[in-house]
Amino acid sequence: MPVKVTQIRGRQFKAEYDGVEIVSGRVREGGPYAGMSPGALMTSALGLCTGMHVAAYLEREGIEHGGLEITIGSKRDRDPPRAVEFTLNIALRAELDERQRSSLLEEANRCYVGNTMRGGPKINVNLEME
Repeated sequence: MPVKVTQIRGRQFKAEYDGVEIVSGRVREGGPYAGMSPGALMTSALGLCTGMHVAAYLEREGIEHGGLEITIGSKRDRDPPRAVEFTLNIALRAELDERQRSSLLEEANRCYVGNTMRGGPKINVNLEME
């Protein structure tokens, strides 16, 4: 099922997928954002995907924990404007041995979003006039 993006008004858009909607952008330049910016949504997708993999590992291994939090930092370039590096810091309140730490990091790196970003996918843009 494809994601559908529709203009609401001005520079504000709605993305829809499988009955879920996300609003991003702003009506006019300099105005307040409705939801996260597209760049923040991309960064969030990386953190959400990684978090789901880490949580699945903890559950599968029966590892009790007192909380999981991921903070994502990024470095950017201006020409062309883009993110050039992401650093994910996983804060986990749990007792892990060295094998578990290594396995958890391996699992964190299996995330679909991260793997897609690492691969530098080809992006095709088509224009359909109505």
